[in-house]
Amino acid sequence: CVYNSKQNSTKMLEEVSRVLKDEGVYILITYGSPVYRLHLLRESCSWTIKLHVIEKLPSADSSERQSWDLTSPITLDDGGSLETVVGKNADLHYIYVCTKGKSGS
Repeated sequence: CVYNSKQNSTKMLEEVSRVLKDEGVYILITYGSPVYRLHLLRESCSWTIKLHVIEKLPSADSSERQSWDLTSPITLDDGGSLETVVGKNADLHYIYVCTKGKSGS
């Protein structure tokens, strides 16, 4: 959300990948929707990505809202669209669990 954010984020993710051992794990917890984050994670490094979500703030209507099992990742499609799963205006934290691939693979 700052000047050169994509360029700076790419540099940061490349550095994270550089220092991680093969099969090392990087965890990103953010408000950033998969629409904005997945392409950056996929373009920057060779990660296997699993996505988990939790609500930012529990609401009084929580019985009517969908809840997610934090231990079960949400299935990701190539476009990063989760609207059908989490809703259009979901108020969520997104947890991206990125596992570095083996070198040369």
